[in-house]
Amino acid sequence: MRLPIAVVLLAAATTLHAQSHNYTITKGGNNIASFHAEDTYDSFDGKTSDLSGTIVADPANPAAASVQVTINVDALDTGVGLRNKEMRERYLETNKFGTATFKSVSVTGPTPIAPNQPADINVTGDMTLHGVTKRMTIPVHVVLSADGRIHATTTFKIHMPDFGIRVPHNILVTVNDEVPVKLDVWAK
Repeated sequence: MRLPIAVVLLAAATTLHAQSHNYTITKGGNNIASFHAEDTYDSFDGKTSDLSGTIVADPANPAAASVQVTINVDALDTGVGLRNKEMRERYLETNKFGTATFKSVSVTGPTPIAPNQPADINVTGDMTLHGVTKRMTIPVHVVLSADGRIHATTTFKIHMPDFGIRVPHNILVTVNDEVPVKLDVWAK
């Protein structure tokens, strides 16, 4: 009789000890979404710090984590006003599709994730861009700092035609109309 009671108490203690924490991604600061492309004249980068979202995570159980990130694509800046206007109006159609979102459905990686120890995880989720939603798995490098912040970085490619975005002929993006995207996110 004592063994079943001990197992129940141990399970209850483990459940109480393991806690999910809510982390918030706020606009500005060190949060950056960026991309790289090349046209017939030069290469260029676009970026924005207009990101927001949430991460719900328990370092003892990364598989239970959830991530939701929203990027204001209307705030992407390439450093050239005319190029920004054409990108926003002709290709991204930001007047109709002003944001890109990613919402996770699963997380895989090492268990547990220790503070100040980098970990590589894979996050599978639904990316919505230009009004089209596609499931993607992206690699994420994550560090849980001792001060209670999460720093997550990722680089992945978006195949623009999959999202109904026509790539201009003068843009020499990577193979098969893919644009490399980087996210550098801090969440508290």
